[in-house]
Amino acid sequence: MSRPSRHLDRRLIAAARAMLPETGLSGLSARAVARRAGVNVGMFHYHFKSKEAFVRRVLGEVYEDFRVSFRDAAAGPGCARDRLRRVLTAYAFFGRRHRAVYSVMMRELLNGSGEMVAFARANIPDQGGEILRLLEECRREGSVRDLPVPALCLFAMSSMALPNVAATAFERSGRTKLFGQGVRKLNEMILSDEMIETRADMVLAALAPVGRKRKG
Repeated sequence: MSRPSRHLDRRLIAAARAMLPETGLSGLSARAVARRAGVNVGMFHYHFKSKEAFVRRVLGEVYEDFRVSFRDAAAGPGCARDRLRRVLTAYAFFGRRHRAVYSVMMRELLNGSGEMVAFARANIPDQGGEILRLLEECRREGSVRDLPVPALCLFAMSSMALPNVAATAFERSGRTKLFGQGVRKLNEMILSDEMIETRADMVLAALAPVGRKRKG
């Protein structure tokens, strides 16, 4: 008896990632995902056994994409401040590329989704630990304020992430104009490469020790 194609698991995961912005985690039923992937629902159970295991795999792959971009940005030459800037921009670029999924994940975490809470508990400490270590390096070299590192981290990461969430909310508000501009044009402006780079510089300027002029 031939084994089911190894590629079917990839099709199911790809289908789920495409569905996630529309359905959230609750909508990733075996039947719905299999229908979207164009495969028999039996293949879902063959490859993943349960919805919980499947959701963990989907979230894990999204997070792995992020972890790689984050790790690559933190590595390489330069002082801690230069590496921090790379991490901030990588974080914002990843959030922009996956902003619909990111918004769903944040919503479900705040709503107490069991799968999302378990995923966050398992993965956020590693991600947070990396940025905390980098900020501690910055504090030792004197390029950020001598404040508690967790406070510095929350300020920096939220400043880079919030525009991605806001842009998604603007689109879903049903409004055609906000702040005197078309929503589409507004989103293109706040999520542009140039604005992300500028926002990283603004965050670094705000983190810099009081009275010290930092180069861009």
